[in-house]
Amino acid sequence: MELSSERAVWPLQLARASRWIGHLPGTADQAFALAGDAAHAMHPLAGQGLNVGLGDVAELVKVVQDKEFWRPLNDLKLLRRYERSRQADVLAMGRLTDGLQRLFAHPHPAVQLLRNRGMQGFDQLAPLKRWVTRHAMGLPH
Repeated sequence: MELSSERAVWPLQLARASRWIGHLPGTADQAFALAGDAAHAMHPLAGQGLNVGLGDVAELVKVVQDKEFWRPLNDLKLLRRYERSRQADVLAMGRLTDGLQRLFAHPHPAVQLLRNRGMQGFDQLAPLKRWVTRHAMGLPH
């Protein structure tokens, strides 16, 4: 096997856009709403990035479906409902994955032993794993 290019490194990082909605530059009648990795990027350690992004989409659809008949889709108050409703769940999952990354990077053997035992216990608790996934997607717990 031969490398076709130099190896690239993508650092594990937690990132969030400061605003997920706004007017497109130079316009007053066109707006945007960010979702998924465009709004937030998290560590892939917990494998929840897709679930969190799907939660964003589901909430944006709900906000649009529940909008007042007179309110246009580009109304920032409407889009702000979506932004506000998702930020707490996204922040919680981001902190969880950031904490996991720090935990897995810790060099002390005692911390590693506790971490491994904790992860084995979590792996055996299917209801807890389902709850975490539903929480990431913003579904009813």
